[in-house]
Amino acid sequence: MANRPALAVLFADNGPALLDDLAPSFLDAVEGTLQQHQHGFARTGNPRYDRLVSSLLEQLSHSPEWAPPVSTHFTALLDQVLRFLHVRFDAQADLYGTITRYLGPCPPDEDGKPRLWPEETIQDDLHQHLSIALTPGTIQREVIDIASGRTDITYTPQPGNRFVAEIKRRSSKATRIAVERDYLPQATNYTATGPPFGILIVGDHGPHTAGYTSLDDSVWITPVTRSPTETPRLMVIGVLPIGRPTPSDVTTPASERKYDRAPRQRTRRKGSDGELPLH
Repeated sequence: MANRPALAVLFADNGPALLDDLAPSFLDAVEGTLQQHQHGFARTGNPRYDRLVSSLLEQLSHSPEWAPPVSTHFTALLDQVLRFLHVRFDAQADLYGTITRYLGPCPPDEDGKPRLWPEETIQDDLHQHLSIALTPGTIQREVIDIASGRTDITYTPQPGNRFVAEIKRRSSKATRIAVERDYLPQATNYTATGPPFGILIVGDHGPHTAGYTSLDDSVWITPVTRSPTETPRLMVIGVLPIGRPTPSDVTTPASERKYDRAPRQRTRRKGSDGELPLH
C-alpha cells in the first residue's frame, strides 16, 4: 500500500485480508477518488502539472465561496481546462486533424494575403474536449441571456452552479496587462448571478518566431471586485499560443544575440623575462 497512501489509512488495522481479494485496478480507482476528495483533484503523477493545479486551488481556497459543491464542480472544470492547455502547448497542428490546425500557421487567403485563425477554432476544440471529459449534458455553447449577452462555453453541473469559459483571440502579443485590460471585464460579468469563479482563455496569435512562454507562466488567477462589499470574483486566465511556427523556424531576436561572433581567444606571447603573459 506504499503507493496508495490515502487508501492505506482506511485499511491500517485489519485490511490485508480484504485487500488480497481486490483487483489492483479497483484499488487504484479508489485511491484516486480519495485523493480527489483530499486535494480537490486526483494527482496525475506529473509533478509539474500537479504543482500547477495545487497552486491554483490553494489560491481559490481563500474565497469564502469555495466550498462543496461549488468547489468540487469548478475543480473538475479547471482540471480539464488545464489538461487541454497542457496538451495543446506541446501539440503539433495536426494532432487531431483539422480540429487543432489553429495551433500552426494560418494559410493565406486567395490573394496570398496573411490571415488569422478565428477564435471559433479554439472554441470548437475546447468544447469538444470538455463535452467528452465532463458529465454528458453539462456543457453548452452559445447560451443566451447571461449577463445581457451570450456565452462561449457554459458548464452547468447542477441548477444554481453555472461556470462560464470565455474564449478570445488576440492578434498581438497577449501580455497579462493587455489580457486583463481588454478581455477580463466581459469574462467577469458572466459570474454576476452564479458562483464567483470563471475561466478566460486567450489565443495568442502574436508572432512566435522567438518561441513562447511556458505553461506555468501562462496561467494565473486575477481577483476582480466592482464594489467594496461584493465577494471577489476569481478569474482563472490561460494564454494559449496559436498560429505558431514549427520549432525549426524559431529564431533568437537580434537584440538577444550575444554570441554572434566567436569569443576572442586568449593567447600567450613570450615576454622579455621568459614568462608567457596572457593577452
